[in-house]
Amino acid sequence: MAMLRTIRSRTVVSGRVRQFTHIRDVPAIVVDEPGGIADLEPAPEPLEVLLTALGSDLTIAIRANATARGIALAHLALDLEADIAVAPMDMSAPPPLGLAAVRVEVHIVSDAPRQVLEALIVRAALRSPVANTLHDGTELKIALAEGPGI
Repeated sequence: MAMLRTIRSRTVVSGRVRQFTHIRDVPAIVVDEPGGIADLEPAPEPLEVLLTALGSDLTIAIRANATARGIALAHLALDLEADIAVAPMDMSAPPPLGLAAVRVEVHIVSDAPRQVLEALIVRAALRSPVANTLHDGTELKIALAEGPGI
């Protein structure tokens, strides 16, 4: 069984629909709302940030596994795209929303044989916490806090 550690973030709304997420002591991550109601300087929308997390986690896992196996990677890039199920905000009982499908295309320049690179990608997907969260799901609890917490 995997060991557990706790990670934390705090998201604060600023302006119409812009959010600032604070993680440790790094600069805040700015996220906006899609669909024409974004602020004047649009930022990534929440599901784009989720794709960013997946792409970043997969590249880390691919590079780490390549390094551990002595495979030199001259270039590594991922193209990610997703189909998003959406519904009007005023719909009383919306259908399931969110990502319907995610596709990742991995671009690697290496002297290693194709089958070695394919095995590297499979192993990286198995070792990626973000990929595992997406394909296996996770327990999610959302509740109103006792106090305002400002």
